[in-house]
Amino acid sequence: MREVKHLILNKRFRTIFLMFFGFFIQYWWIGKTKRFLNKDRLDQRYRDIYTSQAKKFTKTAIELGGLIIKLGQFVSSRVDILPKEFTETLSELQDSVTPVETDIIQRKIEAELSGSIESLFNEFVYTPVAAASLGQVHKAILKSGEQVAVKVMRPGIKEIVALDLFTFKVLIAFAKRFTKVSRFVDLDDVYHEFQEVITEELDYKKEAKNIEIFHEQFMDFPGVSVPNVHWEFTRNEVLVMEFIDGVKINEIDKLEGMKVNKKKLASILYLSFLKQLLEDGFFHADPHPGNLLIKKDGTLAYIDFGMVGRVSDQMKENMVKLAIAIYLKDAGGIVEAFDDLGILRKQTDKAALMKHVRVILSGFADGGFNIKNLQKEEILEELREFLYQQPFQIPSRTTFLGKAIMTVFSICNGLDEKFDLVALTMPYVEDMMKGETVNPAKDTVLDQIKKTFLNVIPSFQKVIRLIDQLESGEMRISPPKLFEKSFYEQQTYQTRKIVLALFGTGLIISGAQIVEQNNVIGIGLMVVGGLMTLIQAIRTGRVRRRSRRRHPFLKTKT
Repeated sequence: MREVKHLILNKRFRTIFLMFFGFFIQYWWIGKTKRFLNKDRLDQRYRDIYTSQAKKFTKTAIELGGLIIKLGQFVSSRVDILPKEFTETLSELQDSVTPVETDIIQRKIEAELSGSIESLFNEFVYTPVAAASLGQVHKAILKSGEQVAVKVMRPGIKEIVALDLFTFKVLIAFAKRFTKVSRFVDLDDVYHEFQEVITEELDYKKEAKNIEIFHEQFMDFPGVSVPNVHWEFTRNEVLVMEFIDGVKINEIDKLEGMKVNKKKLASILYLSFLKQLLEDGFFHADPHPGNLLIKKDGTLAYIDFGMVGRVSDQMKENMVKLAIAIYLKDAGGIVEAFDDLGILRKQTDKAALMKHVRVILSGFADGGFNIKNLQKEEILEELREFLYQQPFQIPSRTTFLGKAIMTVFSICNGLDEKFDLVALTMPYVEDMMKGETVNPAKDTVLDQIKKTFLNVIPSFQKVIRLIDQLESGEMRISPPKLFEKSFYEQQTYQTRKIVLALFGTGLIISGAQIVEQNNVIGIGLMVVGGLMTLIQAIRTGRVRRRSRRRHPFLKTKT
């Protein structure tokens, strides 16, 4: 009871709790009045509420600081449970943190390192080069003459974090009791993951150890660097490391002025992150542009290792499955890998999802991918609406992984508008198959290749089952409106082609089996089957030439 009374008297708790309680009241009221609104007005009312709540949350987070900013950054990636009005607005919190006053920071450093600023450094810049929700970074020069970055934890932040975590726990209990959110996402699991990552961020010695792990992982990886740690100046709340002089990876104008090959840089970022996920199982969980700096020589430098994630062996295996499915441009394999990774809920319409994956894969033509084909506003809006309405989820304990993957892909597409993850994944998978070097993912790759070839044998049964499902109406698909007509025509053509091919092949096999008993009938069946197969091959060639000229995703050769 005392704890509850103490919380109620705490202004910070009241501000956060009343904000979320107000959000709940808005949803409750619209639920009571929605029967009086038509669909368009109801949708607009929801969008208005999302926008106003996102702005309210952002304003409150900037005023209060602390963990609520971290929460906003954290949930801004949850496109599976939040609409775009929220995620787009909350993304503004990345650069909205006010630095701590100079004299407070000075006292903090001197207390942690047991010495005055003048005795510790030849030079110390009091204006921070970066300020975050939990700490800030200053530039300094050691007595040895080396430039260093001094990362200092905000005074009193641990107490604020403890209070905010308890507040979030109360809000989650409230949401589970009075809302339906828990039907779509495991709130307790999200809270525990958030708590674990934040708790680790409050210990700079753990971050220093993370830096050393990354050093070892990328020791022989060209084009990537990690700062060195100065352990003699590192404490739980102060971290001193090598200062990386570079520009943010998304500062395109500066990169062009430095003559940096942006396409090569995108491939380095993608492959380095692929290595973290598939080989090392230890990844940078917050790779936003401020933590990815480009040196003058074009080297990519990872900084800020407070947020890291780990990938289990089982998840690593499923990620390799996904990489192979992308390598094979196998829409069904991609959806299956999503399911194995826990991205799909039980109610997911896998047939509809597979259609959307095929739309994306159809953008890969002649071994290349043109991102512009998928950046048309109407396509993106339909795809996003599908993803939001379908029962998708970020898997348990992998919220930070999902956020990191989306951030990396976004940066790569910004660097290279023709960024082709398939083309980059292919040689990576092929290198793993060669077996020239020891690779933790190699056995998984070989196992998956074996399974792929074994699946060829029963593939005819799957084709026949697919045709039965299409004819009976058991399979129902809901592709984007923009491609509905072309998908229907292509589906009809493909079904007819498969049936004719199977029928022709069946005649050839039947003829071969009875040719010894009856030459005339056997040879006749083989000839008819061969003619059917030949005619179908000629038609396929003509259709391919015509579709290459008219298909919106295929490039016209000049």
